[in-house]
Amino acid sequence: MHLPRRSRLLAAATLLALPLAVAAVATQKLDSAKADARPSGASAHTAQGLIPGSQDGARPETMEQFLTSVTEDVDSYWTKVFEDSGLPEPKVSYEWIPAGQTAASACGDESGTMGDEAAAYCPGEDTLYISQKFATDIYNGTLDRALPGSSQGYGKTVGDFAVAYIVAHEYAHQVQGELGLLEDGQRPATVDIELQADCYAGTWAKSAYEENRLEDGDVQEALDAALAVGDFDASNPSHHGTPEQRKDAWNSGFQSGDPSACGQYVA
Repeated sequence: MHLPRRSRLLAAATLLALPLAVAAVATQKLDSAKADARPSGASAHTAQGLIPGSQDGARPETMEQFLTSVTEDVDSYWTKVFEDSGLPEPKVSYEWIPAGQTAASACGDESGTMGDEAAAYCPGEDTLYISQKFATDIYNGTLDRALPGSSQGYGKTVGDFAVAYIVAHEYAHQVQGELGLLEDGQRPATVDIELQADCYAGTWAKSAYEENRLEDGDVQEALDAALAVGDFDASNPSHHGTPEQRKDAWNSGFQSGDPSACGQYVA
């Protein structure tokens, strides 16, 4: 496993990200998902499910710690997958952007930065960027009904495994990069890349399930999050897949537990 905190910046890069929405300020303590913070109809299950890494370890107390723990968990999974396939271990850096702050990135906006809406893998920098505010707003339900799918009644975003889904999806883009799927001139359609990343995220979740590290409601949180981030503009080159396509892709990976099954999206 190789997870340096921050990689060097390169001259150019391409952004791979979930579609995001602007959200209100939210606390970053992991105990913030109180019953009154959940959207109407949300399950009483909140961020008490996944126990990243060793079950003997202490639970994360802040969103920064949770993002790091999930990333290390996902990284351990893919390190073993690559090792079993005779491939070099995947290597990626990460940066969890504090609320109200920005991070310089070649994959950033016109000012060259990412801020409170960030949830992306930047291939040219080989770095995961996730805003702690964005992750917290997913966790406590602030962003529910604000994303493309959920705004149209598809899914919802609340709970720890909704956040874990995002982390695993963005890490999956790094896996695609390691496999040479993101190279210029050979790059598949965006929708195919995104659906495969959802599928890969599902295979990691299955490994956690088989190790008895999920609680009732975690799988549904991921399925709901996949529905919530789906979009409907198939004519847009950046289309990431409809809500149903994204849910089905994640579920395909989860049901099979085999990354090779995700080849159906990108040959």
